[in-house]
Amino acid sequence: MKPEDIQCAMKKKRVTQKDIANKLHISDMAVSRIIHRFGVSDRIMRAVAEAIDKDHRQVFPEYYLRPPRRKTSKVAAM
Repeated sequence: MKPEDIQCAMKKKRVTQKDIANKLHISDMAVSRIIHRFGVSDRIMRAVAEAIDKDHRQVFPEYYLRPPRRKTSKVAAM
């Protein structure tokens, strides 16, 4: 989802960034950074998705649905 779509969904659910921030004991700016893709935090991404009743993979697909960087581990090959 785009940041605008997330904010629209939050508005429909009457949830603010401050509400999510208070629940996680962080700043609302930290929540904003994640929504706008300026940072990565699994905990915040899951909280945002939960707040709008969506799966975190649907809200932030670029972080959860991309394939792994390597097919096999270097350790496993030895």
